[in-house]
Amino acid sequence: MTFSISDSSSLSKVPLFTETLTTLTGWLNTLASSPRVHQTPLPEDCAQLGALLMNVWRAGGTGGAPGLPRASEFQQRFRAEAGPLFWQSAVLRRCWEKPRGYAGDFLMMEAIYRRLPAGETPLGLWLDTWALDLPGFQAVRNRRDLLSALLRQEHARGARRVMNVASGSAPELAAVAREVSFESVTLMDQDQGALDTALAHFHRVGALPATRLEALRLWCGSVLALLRNRSELVPGSQDFLYSIGLYDYLTERFARSLTARLWTGLAPGGLLVLGNFNADNPMLHFTESALDWYLIYRSPADMLRLVEGLPGVAHAEVRTEDTGCLHLLLVRKAG
Repeated sequence: MTFSISDSSSLSKVPLFTETLTTLTGWLNTLASSPRVHQTPLPEDCAQLGALLMNVWRAGGTGGAPGLPRASEFQQRFRAEAGPLFWQSAVLRRCWEKPRGYAGDFLMMEAIYRRLPAGETPLGLWLDTWALDLPGFQAVRNRRDLLSALLRQEHARGARRVMNVASGSAPELAAVAREVSFESVTLMDQDQGALDTALAHFHRVGALPATRLEALRLWCGSVLALLRNRSELVPGSQDFLYSIGLYDYLTERFARSLTARLWTGLAPGGLLVLGNFNADNPMLHFTESALDWYLIYRSPADMLRLVEGLPGVAHAEVRTEDTGCLHLLLVRKAG
């Protein structure tokens, strides 16, 4: 496969980019034939791989910013030459191939939650172990645990009606399903497979057919349907309403519209929780340049702007999970 660099401003960068990419693939191939590939990734190997990747991002970046421009020749070269090595990791291959149409599908998220490395080759298994420990993926697990804690706390405050928008398989709810008794739980997702998996999780932990979740509602639909259909989310019908993996893909205008819609569905005294990755995520260059996985990143100030002008806001704050990769916006409605 051949590539031609049409942008004259990039021509001078070709030798350095070629050098850094060759060094990276050479290091991975050396690792693949080394006894180290059969061991848990050593901290020094992880650090070296991270440094080699950053050298590639800097060599192919523009305007002094690291990262390979979208659809650029540099990005195509990286994916053609380094991709076959990285895609030996099961979770990275799924992110890249997007078999359900997008990178963060519920099966990929399930793999992140399970944290059980998989790969058809020793290098694939090594890279899967490396990838599953990356800060962005750890942040996803932290987010799940934070939501489980919030579910317990809100239940203790009296919350009995819960709704999760773009729920995926809702592992944070399954984790508390036997501990707390919600009168109604609504899971909304565009993927019926995610909802079926959530139901299987509830059965697995013994929460069904117990009465504590007899009012479980699985709603297969898009957020567009939620915005357009005023009857599906009754005003004031939910005590705890949250969406933690959706806003990373929403423009400012759409995010504000959806937030306003969710706010109407929240009961007085209820809590709205929204999640979003931020641009400090150290995985950003890898997810974009290698995996073609682009998010809309938000700072704490960006997230607080989503609730500006909403009526009856008693308190709003942003919490950042331990890796620093993502935020949770918590907004309490006045009682």
